[in-house]
Amino acid sequence: MNAYKRIAALGLLLAACVACTSESVPHTSASGVASTGPWSASAAPGSGLPTPDPPSATLILPAEFAPALSYVSPDGRFVAARARDYGRVVLFRITPSSPRASTLQLTTVAEVRGYADQVSWLEDSTGVLVGTDLDGRTLSNHDPTRAGRRVVMLDTDGRVVIAPATAHEVLYHRAAASPDGRWIPVSDRCCVQQMLLLSRDGTEVRRVAGPAQPADKTLAFVGWDREGLFLYWETSADRSDLVAADLDGTERYRIAAPSGYPAVHLGLVASAPDRSWQLVELSGGMTSSFRAYRLLVGRDLLPPPEGLRESRYGPFVSGDELVYADSSGMVRAYQPRTDAVREIPLRLDVSRGPSTLGISDGYFVWMELVTGYVGDLTTGRKAVLPLQKILNASIVEGARLAEYHFDDNAIVIFNLATIAKK
Repeated sequence: MNAYKRIAALGLLLAACVACTSESVPHTSASGVASTGPWSASAAPGSGLPTPDPPSATLILPAEFAPALSYVSPDGRFVAARARDYGRVVLFRITPSSPRASTLQLTTVAEVRGYADQVSWLEDSTGVLVGTDLDGRTLSNHDPTRAGRRVVMLDTDGRVVIAPATAHEVLYHRAAASPDGRWIPVSDRCCVQQMLLLSRDGTEVRRVAGPAQPADKTLAFVGWDREGLFLYWETSADRSDLVAADLDGTERYRIAAPSGYPAVHLGLVASAPDRSWQLVELSGGMTSSFRAYRLLVGRDLLPPPEGLRESRYGPFVSGDELVYADSSGMVRAYQPRTDAVREIPLRLDVSRGPSTLGISDGYFVWMELVTGYVGDLTTGRKAVLPLQKILNASIVEGARLAEYHFDDNAIVIFNLATIAKK
């Protein structure tokens, strides 16, 4: 699913920020961090996976690691594998064993030891953030107070950095970095509401907003606008605002939630590649749960077309369009710049309770009951995708999808283009 979906529902509680110094520890550690394998800090990244002729390629994780707890990088060249006991995370490089191979090999790049329950890939696949206690403990004996909680950055060139002490938590499985890639949203411990950013090199934590005052006010990260301003929502008992701020915390503008939504959570669901438009989800309540969509264009929140507002299947970004299935199952593409909606020659069987996975390079992936499908958004051609009955997969760039297998400790990377053309 989209890296930003359900951002508002996370209900982030952030703690007070204190100035601190950083610890940079490449290739060594006295506190559970290590970089291993045949790599040095100056080593060039490995070549990417070729588009294989076989419909899929498989890698087998070592028995210590669980596929359900591991995450392939957005570009499909690395996997951050988490141990079954949560006791360490190892960054592996994925390489084919031979040209057009259907089996893949793993090479250790870096690792961090200690109770780790958070893994967050940078969107450019140059590194992965791990939230860990750095104490060598596991799920069975970790410190519930998380007093030693830290964020550790494992770069794909082998560098390992422990972030400053105020960076305790990573937020999402995709890091939601700034448009220039220089800043990553993180959080401190409960319960003071504030907005924190970690520099890409892992050495600086910057406070953008907060602590929130008065006590009934809530702050939470939303995303970034086209100019690179930091977006967060600010909610009190009777109103909600989307706020844009510079990296030094200077507020540049704020947008009130639409009429009828006095205290609503805001989150980004999808964004144009250049952020000229972004789809915002308004949500709220536990007992009165609801959601609504608005398009953020400049400083305006505009209603999208009715079919998209009502869709339970998507939307996903494909190029500069939003793709979704309407209540009949017909797949449509909406262009926010022109407000045009066009039909795509694909249809989901809504009587079979479809679940949608996402889009990779023009290929739409979904399941109907226990049958997986991939559809070509250009031609409408669709084919059966041999997914597991229990859905556990993530979209990878280059018309690929990674599926995490419970039974054989494997990760299968499907070539969607090859399968759809059969």
